[in-house]
Amino acid sequence: MIITARILVFTFLAILLPNLIAAKIIDKIVAQVNDEIITLSELEHAMKNFKANPGATPPTENEAFRRQMLDVLIDRKLAKAEAKRFGLPVPEKEITKALDDIKQRNGFADDEALKKAVAKDGMTMEQLRQQLSEQIQTDRLMALTIKDKPKISEAEIKRFYEENFKTPENRIRIKVITLPVAPDANAAQQEEIRAQAEKAMTEAQKGEDFDKLIKTYSKPIPGSPSGDLGYIRQADLDPKFFEFLSNLKTGEVVPLKTPQGFQIIKLIDAKMGYIVELKEVRPRIEEALEREHMTKLFSEHLKEARKRALVKIML
Repeated sequence: MIITARILVFTFLAILLPNLIAAKIIDKIVAQVNDEIITLSELEHAMKNFKANPGATPPTENEAFRRQMLDVLIDRKLAKAEAKRFGLPVPEKEITKALDDIKQRNGFADDEALKKAVAKDGMTMEQLRQQLSEQIQTDRLMALTIKDKPKISEAEIKRFYEENFKTPENRIRIKVITLPVAPDANAAQQEEIRAQAEKAMTEAQKGEDFDKLIKTYSKPIPGSPSGDLGYIRQADLDPKFFEFLSNLKTGEVVPLKTPQGFQIIKLIDAKMGYIVELKEVRPRIEEALEREHMTKLFSEHLKEARKRALVKIML
């Protein structure tokens, strides 16, 4: 048997979804803005997401960084109040679209799958919807109050590129067929999934179109994405898993037994010592710098709103 003869156990969970898997945080209130509160979990999420962004350079002193991110969240609450004052509601369909985008990017099959993943991160769906609503409101308010679009200089773009993209890195591109086994599956059901995995593996080794096999067999679940995962940086993968993938030959197909079921992985390409070209990431850099400038300008605009507001820090 192909699958049972070559069982390679890797935890594929949390490799590609670092922002959705974390220890649950016991909540407490860290700030109040008028009649709104900011919780410790909100603050921790903001800090984690900031660090995950390219170009993020938080202060070395953790308390300074914590206060910096708390000010960002306070501004977000102030922006929410300003958006209400300007009459900028966020329709439910826009929040739903944002949720659909999250599900699509992370391989969540439905709302329930997203709900379970969010719960692991110490959040409720209501909290997630609230954060998305506030972000959409903030973006609209920035567009309304900041008339002139910031101009990004070529020197800024090159500096950002040099600091964040010019370091050589290793990348792996893989395609994945995921066949999950339900936690409460009985022996017969487990055997059925194993047989499907073996059949998919056999067809892949015979040279069947891997994309067609993905459509036929794959059932993505949270933490175990499927399809073409594109180029994944070495830093974003478990070291042992990257080492295993880097030792494969281009086009090689291998089966994996995971805690969630089975996966069939095909190595599409490997780029070792790869340096991304500026033209490839220029749009991302321009977007990041533009948002950085907009945020600074918007923060200045909110100073007046902050004077009018009741703000209590309990950190």
